[in-house]
Amino acid sequence: MTDMMLTGRAYSADEGQQFGLSHYLVGPGEGLAKGIELARKIAGNARMTNFALTHVLPRIADAPHDQGLIIEALVAAIAQGTPEAKARIQNFLNKQAGSRVAKPE
Repeated sequence: MTDMMLTGRAYSADEGQQFGLSHYLVGPGEGLAKGIELARKIAGNARMTNFALTHVLPRIADAPHDQGLIIEALVAAIAQGTPEAKARIQNFLNKQAGSRVAKPE
């Protein structure tokens, strides 16, 4: 990224993915479809999981190691205690791991 900023160098899509600048590489005109696919997958996650990943994970990364571990453990305990998480675990134990759980309103 520093090279790009200092030199104005532009990378191709393949190079950008190779260097870790992007996670996905799609063909021309396929970006919107991939974005919608990812959005649907994310929307299928438990709400607390999405909240934790978007709000807490960056704070864990910035925290000292010992504090990060405590934050991670606390958030995991909260997320795993939600009714939706418990239902998903029960589905897994009943070999229905692919079953979606209705989200509470």
